[in-house]
Amino acid sequence: MTTSARRIGIATLLSMALTFTILNPALADDDRSKTKPSAKMVFKNAKEKFKYELDAYKAAIEARKEAREQINEEFKAAIKKATADAKAALAVATTAEQKLIIMNTLKNARTAAVAIRDAALAALGSLPTPPVEPKKDDKRRTLAP
Repeated sequence: MTTSARRIGIATLLSMALTFTILNPALADDDRSKTKPSAKMVFKNAKEKFKYELDAYKAAIEARKEAREQINEEFKAAIKKATADAKAALAVATTAEQKLIIMNTLKNARTAAVAIRDAALAALGSLPTPPVEPKKDDKRRTLAP
């Protein structure tokens, strides 16, 4: 009697396990019922994103260009001032030693101006990376950028 009860228990357990394995996929959400975005919509969204990124890239390039121009203007002004000061001092200088000191001061001012300009340009960082335009392949599917 214990053998038949054990067989009945095992049979019941197996039938429940099979029922759950059969029903489990049926209870899951059907992916086919959900609407997937069409390839045209995906490509259109990618193009809109590209346009936005391109505008941001152009703005970053323009801002960098203006910053470089400002740095160069300050550099030119510093060099011009140092040169003008040296010319004025050379006009008054009478000895070779005074003239040598003035020329060394001019050289040091130029070196300092170059170092300041180089540090300012390095602080700008590298150029921004341009966005990649999305493209379609031959089969009209969109490719990842």
